[in-house]
Amino acid sequence: MPPTNQYPFALSVLLIDGSTNHRVYWADQLKSCSPDFQIVEASDGQSGLALFRSQRFDCVVMDLTLPDRPGLEVLTALVPIPSKPTVPVLVLSLLEHRTVWELAKQYGAYACFHKKHTRGEDLEKAIQRAVEFVAQLPKEGQRGPYSLNPS
Repeated sequence: MPPTNQYPFALSVLLIDGSTNHRVYWADQLKSCSPDFQIVEASDGQSGLALFRSQRFDCVVMDLTLPDRPGLEVLTALVPIPSKPTVPVLVLSLLEHRTVWELAKQYGAYACFHKKHTRGEDLEKAIQRAVEFVAQLPKEGQRGPYSLNPS
């Protein structure tokens, strides 16, 4: 079985969560699963978006309940075109409404997880799968295998 973190470089993860306790807990969980992960924390949507715009991240993990703005608004800013994410976004929330989760996926979230029913290992594996998935998507100006554009 390959090592947990199969990347030759550290993955950078932006963790956006309004709860200090939750943010610290999940950052610790991810670091214990993959010590090479570089975790950057944001306490609200505004600071999360500012960090996202100021540096490169391989993945964003965010709560939908943020103190300053709706999480779906932040998600839309992170993934302006849901079918063409440049960075995967995973939702990690206490919200249990399937409708909200489906809406988050429609807005571009790669996956949604409930905080009470998720282990650090589950989140770490999902981050790796999400990063691999987005890396395989065609980039702007590049034809993908299913492109309808004959150019």
